[in-house]
Amino acid sequence: MAPENSPHTPPTRGSSRWAAAASSTVRPYRLTFRLVGIPALAVAGVLLYSGLRDYFVLPACDSGRARSTLADVFKQLKFAPQRFEPIKTLSTSKDEVVCNAALPLADGATLNVDYRFFWQGNKANMKYSISRTPPQSSAIRPSLT
Repeated sequence: MAPENSPHTPPTRGSSRWAAAASSTVRPYRLTFRLVGIPALAVAGVLLYSGLRDYFVLPACDSGRARSTLADVFKQLKFAPQRFEPIKTLSTSKDEVVCNAALPLADGATLNVDYRFFWQGNKANMKYSISRTPPQSSAIRPSLT
């Protein structure tokens, strides 16, 4: 019979006590990374995507980005619509979004706004045309006979 520690048996790298101690110190760090690091990376990714999305996607007609752009235009032209609806999307593609809105004013008139977003180079631009429809008269005209 061969002795227990024969030269043919491979030597062990250390006792199991040292291997268990080394792996137990690594596990809390892995657990901490999984509990804190992965959600933090996900939040950072969402914030990064939302910040860069403006450079890759044209705004929708009724998006907040489009409404703020329209509000800036109305402020320059000294118009104050009562609300920003109804806004219609006439067509949409990768390169252009075409929109229409009939926005009521405080005096009863209506702003008819046709606008479109398009790419010019790597920047999104907007073109618009605005017409004002006078208020509808509700008074009944007497007939002259």
